[in-house]
Amino acid sequence: MAGMRVQKLLVAGLVSLGAAGSHPSATVENTMPIANLQSYRSIALRVHSTAFAAQGQAMQLESSVLGEMQKRCAFQEVAAAQARNADLVLDLNIVNTQRGGGGFISNSSTAHLDTLLVISNGQDGELLGTARIHGESSGMIINNAPPELEAIEVVAKTVGDVFAKSGCSGPRIAKAEPPPQPPPPQPDPTKPPAVDESKRAEAEKDNDDGKQKVFVADLQGALAAFQQADALLPDPKYEYNLCSTLGLLERWDEATATCQKALAKQPPPALKAKLEQKIELLKAHQ
Repeated sequence: MAGMRVQKLLVAGLVSLGAAGSHPSATVENTMPIANLQSYRSIALRVHSTAFAAQGQAMQLESSVLGEMQKRCAFQEVAAAQARNADLVLDLNIVNTQRGGGGFISNSSTAHLDTLLVISNGQDGELLGTARIHGESSGMIINNAPPELEAIEVVAKTVGDVFAKSGCSGPRIAKAEPPPQPPPPQPDPTKPPAVDESKRAEAEKDNDDGKQKVFVADLQGALAAFQQADALLPDPKYEYNLCSTLGLLERWDEATATCQKALAKQPPPALKAKLEQKIELLKAHQ
């Protein structure tokens, strides 16, 4: 009995010491390139949850992230999802939430929050960047507040860090206008058309459907939609979105091959630069 009491006291002491030295933390993983944000003047935030237990945390996360954006960025307008015509849209998805942790000692007061961040152009829905953020509370209960609040705050701060590193602070700069494209060559009536543009509308619909699924972290659904768009009408912009989704699914070889396939088609300069940047990042994972 005395030995059992000593063992219980020892474990309690270890838990106490671990809590005393703990701090809330966050890690950022699987980051895809995020465009320089200095030329964007307004941003709208949409928070989603695919985890039933996290439904009540979405509003708290939205409030915390909006506060970080207003404090750390120089956007002229920072608003929640109902804002229209924003230059940027930030979709933040709560994909998993849990209590406790692995290892020799599991602290049931530690909250974990896994999120998927997606940044897109508010005008055309073009995907600009993605990141996975894992937040963890300190494991200490402070003022009887649930530890999920601490995990939410550290995730919000990390979102602010991601944006700060991408140029959201400082003065706004004019957006560079792409150079005018030369007129397309006249079709040669003796040759069949290289691309069947009659399928463009259907392919665009699938491409838009894929982007909407990325925004809510339905990555398998997005993958199928982008594959369908590219099957209907092979196009580097569809393959860029397909490459991005394969990267989020950590299918590194397939993602790299898809981006290289798009790059070989001599896409416009802006898309070419994004593909080259993404290929370099993907190669680091192989």
